[in-house]
Amino acid sequence: MTAPSAATYPGGLSELDFVEAYARSALKKPEAAADAALSRLVFAEAGDRAILAGLIAQELAEACRRLVAVYRALADRTHPVARRLLEPLPGVLEWQQFVHDVAVLSPEQVVRHLYLGDDALEWARLLRSQPDLADLSGLVAAAEEGNPMLLIPDLARRKVAETIWLAGVSASGEPVASSFGADEASATTLADLTADIAGIARGFLLSYVNARRTAGRPPS
Repeated sequence: MTAPSAATYPGGLSELDFVEAYARSALKKPEAAADAALSRLVFAEAGDRAILAGLIAQELAEACRRLVAVYRALADRTHPVARRLLEPLPGVLEWQQFVHDVAVLSPEQVVRHLYLGDDALEWARLLRSQPDLADLSGLVAAAEEGNPMLLIPDLARRKVAETIWLAGVSASGEPVASSFGADEASATTLADLTADIAGIARGFLLSYVNARRTAGRPPS
């Protein structure tokens, strides 16, 4: 496959400039948005806290899908990495396959699988340390068709919500919903996980960018 010209990338960026911009902005967005929602949640009214916690869950779902997109693009170099990043975000089946893969591969094997250098090893170790990634499959499934919705039943009765549902329809047309706590501690856990997953994706992709930028340079 012939690499696309610069004009085919958003903003007329070159291939590598697009990949770096994607790493520093598209992959940072879920983390920044989740942090902003968490900061607002601390001082919000009870009903709004549940909604803000739900927004953090949506950002977590996006971070998961973008991590798989980066993993997929780096592992299969038959097409340019930049071109792969322009494809639709992966859904729950690809997320589940990713979770299985990283559960059986050591951090060193993950780095080799992605054709990255040793600077990516810290991110592979952070990935391996993440607990229960499979439990996030419901969030990914609810978001994969682009119409996730927050459902908070207790709001109508003016109660303090204890549980939130992120609901949607899966790629197979089945209704799905994933529940999580509405309290500040649960929201903080979701935001921290979003930051970790977004950071891993960014670390992997910037390792690739740095290797491309420094290729052929003598060591300093």
